[in-house]
Amino acid sequence: MGNRDDIKIVLGSERFKSSTNTDLSIPIGLDNTQRELDEFDRVSSVNLAQVFNNERQKSTIFRPTSKLSFIFSNEYSGTTGVGGGYSPFTNYLYLVNDTNSFSTTSWSGYPQYVEFDFIRTDFNISGYTINDGLTPPHVDFVKKSGTTYNWGQYLSYAYDNDYDKTMQYYYEDGTSYTWKASDGIHFKVLSPYNGLGKGLISFICISEHNLSVGQYVQINVPGYTGESLLQVYSLGNGGFNSDKYIFNVFNYGFQITNNSLGTFKKILDINNSGESMSRYYVRRHKILTSIDDIVLTKSGFEQNPFQNKNQFVYSSQTKNNKAKIAQKEGSQSYLISFKKDIDVSQYFDNLNRPLSKLYVTIINKGYFGWFNKPTNLNEPYSSGLRQGFGFNINSYLSEYWSAQNFNINKTSIPTNNYTRNQYKFYYNENLKIGDIVDGDFCEYNNFEMIERTISKLCHKITYNADIFKISYIQGGNPATINQRIANPQGYYYTPHYSITLREFSTYIEEGNSKNIVNIPNYAFYSSKSKLIIWRDMYDYGYIDNDGVGVDYPFLNGTHYPSNEIIFKLIPEGVQSENINVIFDPKIDECE
Repeated sequence: MGNRDDIKIVLGSERFKSSTNTDLSIPIGLDNTQRELDEFDRVSSVNLAQVFNNERQKSTIFRPTSKLSFIFSNEYSGTTGVGGGYSPFTNYLYLVNDTNSFSTTSWSGYPQYVEFDFIRTDFNISGYTINDGLTPPHVDFVKKSGTTYNWGQYLSYAYDNDYDKTMQYYYEDGTSYTWKASDGIHFKVLSPYNGLGKGLISFICISEHNLSVGQYVQINVPGYTGESLLQVYSLGNGGFNSDKYIFNVFNYGFQITNNSLGTFKKILDINNSGESMSRYYVRRHKILTSIDDIVLTKSGFEQNPFQNKNQFVYSSQTKNNKAKIAQKEGSQSYLISFKKDIDVSQYFDNLNRPLSKLYVTIINKGYFGWFNKPTNLNEPYSSGLRQGFGFNINSYLSEYWSAQNFNINKTSIPTNNYTRNQYKFYYNENLKIGDIVDGDFCEYNNFEMIERTISKLCHKITYNADIFKISYIQGGNPATINQRIANPQGYYYTPHYSITLREFSTYIEEGNSKNIVNIPNYAFYSSKSKLIIWRDMYDYGYIDNDGVGVDYPFLNGTHYPSNEIIFKLIPEGVQSENINVIFDPKIDECE
C-alpha cells in the first residue's frame, strides 16, 4: 500500500469542464435510536386475546370427550339348555312367567342388563364372578377391567375409501341385488302406471337419494340397453317423506321393465358429466388409540329417560335355591374421555383433506360369552360379529344377515374363545392402534365438495345357541325355525360417532391459480372450466350466520371437542334409519 501523503484530492470542476464538485465526506448524525433496556421495563402492550387466538389457530392437539346415553330394550328370552344347561348362566337369568314356566329340565328368562351394559358391576356374584365354594366362577372378575368386558371404545379417523366394497340388499320376497359401492345407490323400478301419471317412471331407493328436480342421474339396470342419462322430473309419490326416497323421470319411451333392479349415480351438470358425477364408496377407519387409553365413568347426575326394571326372586324360585335381585333393563348414561392427546397434523382424511373429524368407535367385545359364536369355525379367529348398513335392517327377516351369507356380512374383527365346563365361549378381540375397520356408505361430489353419509354401518350381535337358545327355536313353523337357526334374531348397533374438529365453509370458492394465493392442496381443478374449486376451513371459534363452525374449550395448547352419543342397541324388526332422536334444545337469548 502506498503512502497516504501521495493521495491528492481534486475538485470535480478542476478535472474537466462539465464535472461538478462532490462532497466525499461521510456525515455522522448525532441522533441516538438505541437505548439500554431496563429490566422489567415494558415498552409495548400485549393483546392477550390475540395471543390466545394465535395459539388456538396454530394448535393441532386434541383430546376429545363424549357423553354416551345407552338406549336398550331386552327383547329375547330363552333357555340355557336341557337339564338346566350351563349352571352359572341359568342361575343368573332374569326369570320369566313366574314359577309356572319352570320345570326341572328347563329354566327360562332373559340375560341380565349387566351383560349389555358399558360398566359391569357384578364383581361379587357367587358362582358367576367369584368362587361359590363348589366350582370355579365363570369369569375371574378383575374390577379395573369392568369397563372392557362388554364393549371397547376407541378413537379413529376415516383415512381411506373402499370403492370395491360388495353391497347387497334383500327384499321381503327373497329377491336380492348385489353391487359394488362405486356403482351408486340401489333402486327398484315401479310401473309407469303407478298413479302419478302414465308418463312417469318411478325409482324407489333403499336410502335417501339426495337429488333435486332438474338434476340428472346415470342408471345401470342389467339387461337394459336404452338411454342411461335421465333427468329427474319430480320427487316422491305423495306419501310422507317419500320425496327423499323416490324420484321420477318422464317416460320418453324408455323400455325399462317394471320391478327392475339397478343403481344410479347423481350428475350435477349434464354438460360436464365426467367431472360432476358423484362418487360412492365405503369409508375405512384407522384406529388411533388402544383399549387402555379410554376413561369411562358413570354420568353422576344424568340418566336416559327409560326406567330401570328389576326383579326380586325368592330362593324357592331359583335352580340353586338362592334368592337374588335381577335387572332386565337400565337407564345409565356415561362419560367418555381419553388418556392421550391426538396430534392431527400428521393425518389426512379419506379425501386427502386435513382432518376435520375424529370418531368414537364402539365395538362389542362380549367377553362373558353369551354372543359371537363364529359362523365358520374352520377359519382360525373367524369373526363372530356381522356387519351391514342401515338399509339392511328391515321389519322382516332379511336373509342378508344369514350365516350362509357370511362372505358378505362378516367383519374384519377376529373372535377368540375359552372353555368352561366343556362349554366354549366366544368373544371379540380388542382392536389395536393401526387396525382397519369399515365405516359408512358415503357419497362425494367434486362440485358440491360435501361428503354425505348415505347409510351408516351397523354391526349385529347374536346369541351363542350352544349356550342360550331363544324361545322361538322351541316351536312354530319348521321352515321359519330353520331360517332362524341360520339367521337368528339379534341386536344391531352403529359403531362410529363423529366428533367435529373443524368445519368447512358453506361457500364454495373458485378461481384461477395465477390470481389467488394459499389455495389448499385438497382443492379440485376442473379441466373444463379451467378453475380451481374448494371450501375454506373456518377458524376455531368462528360461527357463521347458518350456525356452522366450532367453538369449544382450548387450554394449555390443547383443544377439547366433545359430542353426544345416543348409543342404541336395536332388536331385530326395527328399522334403525327411521328412528329419530330429539337432542336437548340449544340455549340462546330467546328463551
